[in-house]
Amino acid sequence: MKIAGAGAGQFGNAVVDAGNKMANVLQENVAPALQQGVSDAAESANHLVSSAKKSIFGSLLKEEIEAESFVLPKMINVVDASEKRTVDLEFGAIGWQSKEGKIKVLHIYEDALDIVPCDFYPSASSKSGLVFYVDQLNPHRYIELSKYFDIIADEKRAELLDIAYHLGAKHCHLECREEKRSIVSGKAARKQTAKFQVDGVPFKATNQGEVEAEFEKYGTAVTLFSQEYSGSNDPQYPELHWYEHDPKILQLIEARCDRANELKRYSAEISDTQSVTFDLNVAVGIDMAIEKMGLARNFSFKDQTQQEKRRKLTFVVEF
Repeated sequence: MKIAGAGAGQFGNAVVDAGNKMANVLQENVAPALQQGVSDAAESANHLVSSAKKSIFGSLLKEEIEAESFVLPKMINVVDASEKRTVDLEFGAIGWQSKEGKIKVLHIYEDALDIVPCDFYPSASSKSGLVFYVDQLNPHRYIELSKYFDIIADEKRAELLDIAYHLGAKHCHLECREEKRSIVSGKAARKQTAKFQVDGVPFKATNQGEVEAEFEKYGTAVTLFSQEYSGSNDPQYPELHWYEHDPKILQLIEARCDRANELKRYSAEISDTQSVTFDLNVAVGIDMAIEKMGLARNFSFKDQTQQEKRRKLTFVVEF
């Protein structure tokens, strides 16, 4: 019994020692691991929440815009730096992205404009509150929306002048007329009767109703420019942009550069449908985006696009 008692006591002490060692191991290794696990889990959870929040609000960091993989949206809205959203201040964001209708928009704070990889035209001391849309011919240039059509119209006229100059013209001028449609309708004053036969059987048809007719006419011609040069007998092929695919302009260039039969005068009607600034669907999308952003405006891109398509330009060049 004593031997057994002594053995049990020793065994009991061994169990206590093992328990103490286990407690030390748990304290020194497992507990920190568990604490680290909890910390990692909390950090992961915070990261997920932060990422979700950033994604919901579309916040953009400087390094994201500077990344080679970043694709600049076609529309850019410049926001006053004093109006930064709380969520952007939290992330240190320089702007955000949103989708307005079918168009993706970059909202950029004015104090971060230098980071955006594009040129804004025209230049201005402050661009806050302005909206820009990508140049159809130059993806690195963004033009202020409210001046877009005027700027492009000036550049188209400048291109026509350059064409005349390089072809060695002595005189050129450009006239513009706008197509106007009018519909005239009314009711017939009395019944109209027509008699005819089908396979020898007589028929009579009587009609009384409304008559409607559509007429096309053009407004008074307006001279957009008239230019005189000294002239040259050494025509050069001009650089084309807006009129690169216009058949009338291409015909003028080929005819002038053909020395076999010298061209003296050329007159052609140029339709803006060949060099349209915007497709109608794009114009409608821009109007919708501006409306969804709640921006004030006194113009409609749809209306300006339709008006542009109604214009007929008469380009006259003399050599």
